[in-house]
Amino acid sequence: MNFKSASKPLTGQPQSKPLDVSRTFEQALAFHHSGRLSEAERLYTAVLAARADHFDALQMLGLIKLGRGEASAALQLISTALQSRPNSPQALLNRGLVLNALNRHQEALASFDLALKHKGRYAEALNNRGCVLAALGRDEEALEDYRRTIGIKPDYTDAHYNQGISQQKLNCHADSLKSFDRALALDPNHAKAHNNRGTALQLLRRPEEALTAYDRALTLRPDFDEALNNRVTVLRLSNRHDEALQSVDRLLSLRPGYAEAHNSRGALMSDFNRSTEAVQSYEHAVSLKPDYSEARWSACLATLPILYGEESEITERRTDYARRLYAFCTDVVADRVPGDLTRGIGRAQPFFLAYQGYNDRDLQRLFGTLMTHVVGKRYPQAELALPPEPGEPVRVGIVTGFFRQHSVWKIGAKGWVSQLDRKRFQVYGYHTGLQEDDETAFAKAQCHRFVHGETSIDRWRKQILADKPHVLLYPEIGMNAEASVLAAQRLAPVQCSFIGHPQTSGMPTIDYFLSGALIEPSDGAEHYSETLVRLPNIGLYYEPLQLPAVEVTREQLGLRPGAVAYWCTQSLFKYLPQHDCVFARIARQIGDCQFVFIRHEPKQVTEFLQNRLQRAFEAEGLNASDHCVFLAPMEMARFSAAAGQCDAMLDSIGWSGGNTTLEALAQHLPMVTFQGPLMRGRVSAGILRMLGMPEVIAETVDDYIAIAVRLGRDTAWRDSLKDSIARNLDRVYRDRASIVALEEFLDRVARRQQDLAIPAPAA
Repeated sequence: MNFKSASKPLTGQPQSKPLDVSRTFEQALAFHHSGRLSEAERLYTAVLAARADHFDALQMLGLIKLGRGEASAALQLISTALQSRPNSPQALLNRGLVLNALNRHQEALASFDLALKHKGRYAEALNNRGCVLAALGRDEEALEDYRRTIGIKPDYTDAHYNQGISQQKLNCHADSLKSFDRALALDPNHAKAHNNRGTALQLLRRPEEALTAYDRALTLRPDFDEALNNRVTVLRLSNRHDEALQSVDRLLSLRPGYAEAHNSRGALMSDFNRSTEAVQSYEHAVSLKPDYSEARWSACLATLPILYGEESEITERRTDYARRLYAFCTDVVADRVPGDLTRGIGRAQPFFLAYQGYNDRDLQRLFGTLMTHVVGKRYPQAELALPPEPGEPVRVGIVTGFFRQHSVWKIGAKGWVSQLDRKRFQVYGYHTGLQEDDETAFAKAQCHRFVHGETSIDRWRKQILADKPHVLLYPEIGMNAEASVLAAQRLAPVQCSFIGHPQTSGMPTIDYFLSGALIEPSDGAEHYSETLVRLPNIGLYYEPLQLPAVEVTREQLGLRPGAVAYWCTQSLFKYLPQHDCVFARIARQIGDCQFVFIRHEPKQVTEFLQNRLQRAFEAEGLNASDHCVFLAPMEMARFSAAAGQCDAMLDSIGWSGGNTTLEALAQHLPMVTFQGPLMRGRVSAGILRMLGMPEVIAETVDDYIAIAVRLGRDTAWRDSLKDSIARNLDRVYRDRASIVALEEFLDRVARRQQDLAIPAPAA
């Protein structure tokens, strides 16, 4: 609204003269434009006292009321203005702004649409219409309005900024970065654009640039809470946990009622393995902001720590988690939980539940049903592919965030992509992760269609449904948020999970769990909500890594020349407290030996395990630091070479190695494993049976220790095992039997045949 200001300021009206309405309004407008809102309000009120139907005074006073949060009063004023000029685009725009502030979004849209009806190329109305659509979660439509706005008014800073926000919500982070850059080119002091530019850079894995953007926002607005909190997040994700904790505590000292900061502190406490404090922080965030769904999901799942202090704590945490999960499910089904629960869904998952060593089927079924319930309320039932016609290839989609150098790719998806018969199957790759490398390029070249890019769940859903897969394979469920949310939907007639994360999904949308005959116990079917399919042998096609030669010495690894070195490089959360004594008992019998572990970030988790091990070694009269070596994480070639410097591998008890075992065997490293009651504790045993080495598979902890001690003492036996591995390793590599059986299974289920039995010959 462009009004001319009075040439001479009005200082007041004599009481004896009638009010000069025109000059008074112009003076009010001048005050308004200079930010002197109280004086402007006084003069607008005076104008309306003289002329109650003054169109412009009604609008401008309404905008002041809106800015002060008095939206109801603003609506009354602007509605009164519209009575005299019902087709005014400006008044309709302002009415839409007020209705949006009152969360009356559909009425706001109608008001903006009327404004556009009377003024077709109205950039401000289009921009604000987009904002309403974004508030309704309709960001795809919002982007179209912003695009049209920018076409009319290319230098409209807020339109570029708003476009970036919607692109960010749709996971189009590279596009959002461009939008924020354009907004900042127009207005370098736009603090919110600097802040959201930082978020885009953070999500594009450019943390140092993200920190610079947040710092720029804070230079412009030192009290910018969101930028301060975002800075905490990027410090945390950069493994600068101590700095992150200092920053979030400083933020909370300034703003103790800031829910997002309590949520960030909860994430840090989880990282530090301080789960009780994590839950308290998340619950505090929810108490401050009841519709904060991200914090609500995390408050339930943070009860599962990374490591346990003692065995009894496992039962305590498991019981607490079950109680919280059941209460959460009950409240959701009863519609007692405010907010959009699809926000944050998948980001917090019961990943650490599987490491407790129990059959999790019932708890996972509860969680999986909750996820499908929440997602099902958001997305309608879809039209799925019909069975393929005779002679038509079966369309197989693979959904994962790990089409790259990662264990999920190496032990599952890569074999499917490279080996499925292209005459019988068309393979579609849906890469829901952001990272890519040479393996990503390999996958793209192998697939009939490969989709990779930052996008939203809505777009992934549309893309997959448009391709009409007959079968969807999820190499893992529980590690990648986007894949998990997609798995909670019915997007193909047949949907399967696999051992990339060896845990039942619990989701009614997943029909089959693909596993291996040699790694499943006899009662394995009782551990899954899905129908268990036992493929031959260990159920996977593994291609050995082609790694460059790297020179690594024992001295570099901190290993003594004469010590027996045991390779113990599983993730630290695989080591349960009841098994700490195993290392100490082996050390007491061997004497000069060392156990090689890989550190976990943050350092507090590693220190937690080190303290636990020290207690176990002290019970045997030993010092853990004399025997336990913790190495920094390494790139793959160095990791493999380091394994070759050790004498034997000690497989983790309860959750055995899979990928780690295969890579250690590539160095002909002999090992001992413990065959547990669940598939995830039996993978190494299955591999060793394929190699014809049952003598290193323990049935009890005492057997495990005895085998480990013999591996340390009996060099001749150790050498014979190395020779046996070298001779027989091809039995494990490139196992076509698992692929042939998988092809038969996929063909049968896609064509809706009833006999789904899969032959599972012994190795």
